[in-house]
Amino acid sequence: MKSSNTTYFPKEHKVSDYIFRNNSIIGQLDAETDSYLESCFIETPAFKILSNFDTSSPDFVKRVIVGRTGSGKTALIKKITAGSTIYNHGIIEAEQTIFEHIRNNIFISKLIDHDIDLRIFFKALWVHIILVNIIKIDHDKVNFIETMFTSSAKKQMKEKIKSYYDSYNDNFFEDDALTEMTSNFEESIEGSIKIPIVNLSGGVKLADSERISIQAATNSYVNRELLSGQKSIVKFLKEFSTDKQKNIVVSIDDLDKDWFKNTSTQYDFIAALLEAFKELLGIENVKVFISVRTDILEGVYENITIQDEKDQALILPVEWTKVEITDLLDKRISFLLKNQYSKKQYPSLKDVFDFETKGIPADEFILSRTMLRPRDAIDFVNLCFKKANGQTEITENNLIEAEEAFYNSRKRAIVKEWGKIYPLINHYIDCISMLDKQSFSSKNLNKFYNDFQSHIISSGDETIKSKILAGFLKSDGKDKFTLRELLSIWFQIGIVGIKKSESVILYSDYEKRKLDITNFSQRFYIHPLFWRK
Repeated sequence: MKSSNTTYFPKEHKVSDYIFRNNSIIGQLDAETDSYLESCFIETPAFKILSNFDTSSPDFVKRVIVGRTGSGKTALIKKITAGSTIYNHGIIEAEQTIFEHIRNNIFISKLIDHDIDLRIFFKALWVHIILVNIIKIDHDKVNFIETMFTSSAKKQMKEKIKSYYDSYNDNFFEDDALTEMTSNFEESIEGSIKIPIVNLSGGVKLADSERISIQAATNSYVNRELLSGQKSIVKFLKEFSTDKQKNIVVSIDDLDKDWFKNTSTQYDFIAALLEAFKELLGIENVKVFISVRTDILEGVYENITIQDEKDQALILPVEWTKVEITDLLDKRISFLLKNQYSKKQYPSLKDVFDFETKGIPADEFILSRTMLRPRDAIDFVNLCFKKANGQTEITENNLIEAEEAFYNSRKRAIVKEWGKIYPLINHYIDCISMLDKQSFSSKNLNKFYNDFQSHIISSGDETIKSKILAGFLKSDGKDKFTLRELLSIWFQIGIVGIKKSESVILYSDYEKRKLDITNFSQRFYIHPLFWRK
């Protein structure tokens, strides 16, 4: 979008000492590299809950940090672990330890190919790597066994721990322990069932009796040789932590990456992790934080036979209010422009964007398009500053140009976030432009159906045409476009909300992730950023 020759100025053009440049930013979009995080952090309720180690608090067990892309999950962990109340912080780089190890293991791959449920084994891997991180911090790996033997722990507990510890020789605290664990597991399973699993080709199917035998052997081995020893270590840590005043955090923060071609295996890994960290809840001075995207956790509960209701007490959704996003932007803008903008010591969002755009205050225009996520808000303001390169004030034209760039950025982010679940998500987003009004009911989609079908049929891309028609046209005697399915996807990804009143629009959140049958009689509203008319 090109700027017109006419530049818009506020009613009172204010003099600023600051000249906006291409590199004028209020922070990086990635928490790991955001130099503003320390100085401009907003202590939201989520932060206060996670950093609280008071065991009497009903929120003490909340450890699973869930949010959409850009909601600030990583920033929360980074800030909490830098706090003065945290004795030490262990980071599990899952992709470089467990995932890389399993992904390249032929024996494990064969079991997965033949539908053996390995979640109990995955759980044991998770428990081991988490325990190692805790022990390194709380006891020091050199004297862990000595500490155990000098404690008043029961003899049976000590013997189980010693046996489990010794089974890895000198590799207990190293990544090689996972290799040993898997090798021992493979040797035991093949020895007990007499089936050379690694030699099975992809076209060979196990008989039901063979699959049952392998599954039983797997469960028995893991319970007997792995989980039993691990539970003894957990019990020891609960009773004999070196110093219960030392607050320890272990975080696992790369669960959103695509580790496997097989999505169900990824879901199995996360389901196993959820089970693993529950084993550690009783260690009062330790918190294991799991950070995961909403859509991935949703996929776990939809595809794995576990009940999400049982995990609700552990889950903390990361969601922001309009007031919190405003505070975040005010703080960052003040940090950048302190004493340099229009003679104000601490200029705010409203000060810098003190004009109207398309009939509404510019600051409201920005907030309405951010989807109320920190990364969105920072990105949009950064783009506005970039468009004002060489100027001392932001103009309406700058904001309009920035919005177009921001729209493209957000669209790419949504496609990346949801592309694995909905491979044609890019087209589902584009086709919303065929609606005539920003506010609509499901009845209004009848005309949309004709426009959409004509658009697809006239498309020159046969692959896209066939895939979309196959996905949304039902063969039940008549070709019937499943408009409700598409509307549900729009709501789920956040580009359409439920219009409860003129001033209340409800977009999807953790509590309301999908539409149900009662919603289809209501009116809907296209998110301002995605209403391009």
